[in-house]
Amino acid sequence: MFESTLATLEERIRNGIWRPGDRLPPLQKLSEELNVGISTLREVLRILESRNVIAIEQGRGTFIRTDLAATHVLTPELTETSLQELFEARRLLEPELAYLAAQRGFMDEIRDIDRVAKEMSRLIEGRQNFDQVDVRFHHLIARAAHNDMLFRMFQSIETQFHQGRSFTNMIPGMIEKAAHYHLIIAAALCQRNAEQARSLMQSHVEDMRSYVLGSTYVSEGTAKR
Repeated sequence: MFESTLATLEERIRNGIWRPGDRLPPLQKLSEELNVGISTLREVLRILESRNVIAIEQGRGTFIRTDLAATHVLTPELTETSLQELFEARRLLEPELAYLAAQRGFMDEIRDIDRVAKEMSRLIEGRQNFDQVDVRFHHLIARAAHNDMLFRMFQSIETQFHQGRSFTNMIPGMIEKAAHYHLIIAAALCQRNAEQARSLMQSHVEDMRSYVLGSTYVSEGTAKR
């Protein structure tokens, strides 16, 4: 029960359900929600505090730390080099996929992309797991480009894409920015505006890259709150 509870809490953070700076529910409520005893939950929270995942502040509550991306405590498999390579690949590949999707995508494919973008926003607002929907948005664009070689290239980085998303979820504000980009990229696709779709996708990837690699999040920590 201890290990499964610990895994559940860590997964909620990785998936963006709980975000940097968020205050966790009160102990009693969280205990009931997870169907676990309070003593077990307290021990799990102590472990998370010792790992610098949460900050327990007397009289205020328990908060998700805002420097999780810097510490890599929940994403030890990611290195600065692997993140750099991932964003280099995405920057070269995804804007062109968006451009081709706007030109070649069938109407039902474009409608699916738009629906998934809106679904991601809904899930984020509802504090629900959006990871699969997020990756599906990019996957659908790659498929709608109707270039088998480029699609296989995208598929080759999907695993790293998932890992990179877990990392960027821990940067304050990145989840909401990604959702906004998805909506306006989908709108450009619906309008068959290939140049705008490419430009927006390029801005989306570059924006995330600059936050991840061009800030202090990779190399050094920031204040916990």
